[in-house]
Amino acid sequence: MTQLINYQRCPRQYYFDRVLQLPAADQMAVWNNAEAPEPPANLTATLKGSVIHRFCERYTPDQNVEECLRTSFEEVLRLRQAQLSDRFVEIDQKAAMRAMLPLAKNYLASDVYKRVEAVPKIAEHYSPRPAGAEGLWSELSFRLRRRLGVLNGIIDKLLITPSEIEIIDFKTNRIIYDKSETPRALPTPRIRAPKDGQFAFDFEDEGPPKPVNRHPSLAEALKTAAEDYQLQMQAYALAVRELLPSLAGANVRVTLHFLDPNVEVNLADELLHPVRCEQAVDEGMQRTIF
Repeated sequence: MTQLINYQRCPRQYYFDRVLQLPAADQMAVWNNAEAPEPPANLTATLKGSVIHRFCERYTPDQNVEECLRTSFEEVLRLRQAQLSDRFVEIDQKAAMRAMLPLAKNYLASDVYKRVEAVPKIAEHYSPRPAGAEGLWSELSFRLRRRLGVLNGIIDKLLITPSEIEIIDFKTNRIIYDKSETPRALPTPRIRAPKDGQFAFDFEDEGPPKPVNRHPSLAEALKTAAEDYQLQMQAYALAVRELLPSLAGANVRVTLHFLDPNVEVNLADELLHPVRCEQAVDEGMQRTIF
């Protein structure tokens, strides 16, 4: 999934990286901000995201929030110590904890967490993969075979209830927008009116999003951020339908949970139609090959 998203962002950079293998690590850090250390903690967005994902996967109500976050942080650092190399000693762990704690608390205060806690818990180490029964699965990996290859991905959380299947993906993107300007109304059907604290977007006949560092409103900032993950979410929806045939006819809901500023974004139902998802994934794979 990561390679499809990287190609969607910049086909030329994808070609340099994956085909010609030209960019050095420091050059990639400039192109991919996820690998650029952010002061004062000197924590990369990728590393921060991994820690928060681990926290969201591991936390239970009987735990201390800070202790669970610290344990998650230590586990991720231990697993990536060799990869981080010299960067490891540059990380200010106290500053990193201060930066990540608000994200962890946002998750625990969210409607997403309430829905997660409401479904039956699965003893993941002793139960089979989801087969259609009601429950919650975290960090669910999949391999989806398509005509042009095999697509690999990991779903942060999969909630199966009697009424629907919900695919949840956590995002630690820093959503930046101009709070001093009066928000401008967005043209329909580009954005739907918020309902129950959620946004639903419909991205139709639009080219790739243009790089924007400042947005006039939170809604536009979220719209731009969510556009970047549309293909990823369509792939997850397709994988769930293909790999859980007993749920092929169930309603699928896709939620992007932006932990800063703790807002949910839902893809429009039209974008999650099986045919739309198949076309999006196959076309994305074809473009990377040809």
